[in-house]
Amino acid sequence: MIGAWSINVGGRLYGPFSSERMRSFASEGRLAPTSLVARESTSDWHESRDEPEFSDLFTPRPKETPTAPEARPAPLAALPASVPVPANSEISEGNRAHFAVVADLKSSGAGNLERAIAALGPAYRLLPNVWIVSTEQTVNAVRNRLVQELGKADSLFVVDASRGKAAWFNFGPEADVRIRRVWQKAS
Repeated sequence: MIGAWSINVGGRLYGPFSSERMRSFASEGRLAPTSLVARESTSDWHESRDEPEFSDLFTPRPKETPTAPEARPAPLAALPASVPVPANSEISEGNRAHFAVVADLKSSGAGNLERAIAALGPAYRLLPNVWIVSTEQTVNAVRNRLVQELGKADSLFVVDASRGKAAWFNFGPEADVRIRRVWQKAS
């Protein structure tokens, strides 16, 4: 695969992905300016915004004006810089959305996942692997935070019921394509 790239998310490596696929990830909010990327078969990791191949995908952010500490938005659950978070995922006051989180847990991290969900906002466990949560974060930010608590064999599907959006993790390429087809038809 020419132009193949890998992504480092919290020490886990994903890929290889073509440059076209990486651009698609960026447009979906799955590749952030701070995501660590490297050409396949190298360990020369750089933030995606610093790679000439992808720098055009990320517009520079305007400088923020200092505000009083109580007026600043809450951080996005202290995500490390390597976790992809879309540039438009800032939290705005009073803009809560309702989410359904479905996890297929094969590892023993259910307690950590449940604590991470509860940290997002008011939450309730409906079934052993299904939660509802109300938060001001975007669907991609919720997915990216929760992925940090999953094992290699675990899967996650997050639905923003208020905004009609979905994000998922670790279903495989065939399911990924099918989910996109179904979800695009519904939106």
